[in-house]
Order: sequence, then structure tokens, then C-alpha cells
Amino acid sequence: MSKEKRLTDVWTYINDRQKFTIKELSEEFNLSTKTIQRYLIELNKMGLPIQTEKGRNGGYRVLNNSYIPPVVFTEKEVMTILFALKSLQIYNYKLMEIEIDSIMRKVSYERKSSTRIGIENMKRYIGFVANDEAVKSSDVVEFFRASSESLILNIKYKFGNQVLEKNICPIGIYLNKGTWFSPVYDYKSDKIILIRIDKIIEIKKVGESKEVHISLNEWLETAYSNLYESILSIKKIGETICLNVLLTKEGVSKIKSSSYDLDIKLNEDGSGVINTFIKHEEIDWYVSILFSLGSDAKVMEPKFINKLLYDKADELRYFYEENMV
Repeated sequence: MSKEKRLTDVWTYINDRQKFTIKELSEEFNLSTKTIQRYLIELNKMGLPIQTEKGRNGGYRVLNNSYIPPVVFTEKEVMTILFALKSLQIYNYKLMEIEIDSIMRKVSYERKSSTRIGIENMKRYIGFVANDEAVKSSDVVEFFRASSESLILNIKYKFGNQVLEKNICPIGIYLNKGTWFSPVYDYKSDKIILIRIDKIIEIKKVGESKEVHISLNEWLETAYSNLYESILSIKKIGETICLNVLLTKEGVSKIKSSSYDLDIKLNEDGSGVINTFIKHEEIDWYVSILFSLGSDAKVMEPKFINKLLYDKADELRYFYEENMV
């Protein structure tokens, strides 16, 4: 067995223990006490914080058991890991900067290796523009912790021009086009709703949930499967679907002042409702109209049109971002 392999085995063994002695290691690995002492000195130089405890029941202990043994990476693997870490700049993750810088230093070499040159080139020639609507790292961490520990949170968050308050239990977090989302169990409505974490104003822990909710992967599969099936179900030319849209008073005014010939049922307060059947080939046309109305039109059915509107808004956002500089 090579010395590197024995060092790694000793590292793993002592890292899993709160306390150990030279004699214990000597018997475990069938090595002399002098060899074990040399190994401990080398492991300490490699970064494993080993502390000597004096006294009758003295010995050694690892100050922090979260250290992992050395892992051998290829140059391509190192560059892939560093590229992924650097890409986190786009999310304004100040919370990770210290750790990322530490990793960068550990994989750099004193000699002029190709890996070191690659790292320097990555710093010099690759940049990621931070998302202006960056979410607070602490909020993402809070939602992650609440998901993994089944915590009940009281949150206040922005919803349009309103500030809503809810008791929720997150089931996970996911990133979609630079924005963090969390499907959460809403205790008031007794169903899973989707929360944008960047809209959170305040978070408070109020308890622990004893209920088992759907997993994040199950929710994602169901959500996107339902969306896909809804689109497929109306793809036959000539087949119709029911379009139900709520219009504000301003939305009704915008449609009336335009050339769009839409059947609107008016309410007493001047707002209105579009309730009609449309064909698959007309969907893009209606999406364009609804997009021009902005927040003055709320699509109730079919739900997948909201996803089409979201994608259209996202395309426009990226268009303006690319042309800002």
C-alpha cells in the first residue's frame, strides 16, 4: 500500500472520531508509533487541524470534523469546478466569496503549471454580470434550512402592490433563469403554492411541521408534466380551449381603445372578464394582446398561458440587458 493511501486512510479514520491516541492508530493500521507520529505531523501540515490533549486521559482530537480527505482531480475537473464557482457571481452571492477564494488558492500551484495558468486566464477573461434583482443569500439559506428540517415559517412578501403574510412550510428551492423559487405548503389555502424568494420581506420561524409533504422533485415533475400535457392536449388544429381572463378597469379601457375585437363582459366597477373559446393557432395572438396589457390582465385559465407570458417577459428582459452596454 502506498504512503498516500495510508495517509488518506488515517485521515478518514481520525476524522470520524472525537478523540484518538497514537497507540489506537498504531494497532488499527499495524504501524509503528513513530510512523503514526510522522503521519500526524504531515496531516497537520496538509491542513487537518489536530490538537494535542495532555493529561492522564490525553491524546489527540481533530478540531473540526468537517474536513474531508484529499481527493485527486484531473486538470479538466478542476477547471470545470472553478468555472461553476465563478459563475455564481451572477447571483451576487457575497456569502460564498470567502469559501470560493479559499478553494481557488488551494487548487493553485506555486509552479507555473497549466492548471495555475488556466485559473489566471479564467479570472482575467471570464466574467459574469451580477443579477440586479439579487436575492439575499440569507433568505435562500433560510428556505433551504426550512425545507430540509420541515420548519414552519411566517413570511411577509410582495405580491404586486400588496404585502401578504402567510404561514408556510417550504418543500425545497430551485433556480430558474437567475431567480430562486420555493414551492411551499400554504396552511391557509391547504395547498402547495410557489414563492419567489427575492420578493420576501421578512422571515420568522414559528415551529416544526410533523406532516410529510410532497418532495421537490415530485412537485417539479408534476408541475412541468401538467404544463406539457396541457399544451399537448390542444395542439390539434381546430381544437378549442376556454380562455378566462380578469381585466382591471384600465385593462378594459386599453382593449376598447385598440383595434382588438374582443368580447368583454363588463362589471359594475368598470372592470371586465374575457370568457371565450379560442383555437390552438390563435394562442400566440392572444398571448401578444395579454402581454401588452401587463398587470391589467390576469389569466385564470388555461394556466399554461401564464408560463408563455412569463417566458415572453423574460425574453424582453434579456434583450434590454444585452443592449444596456
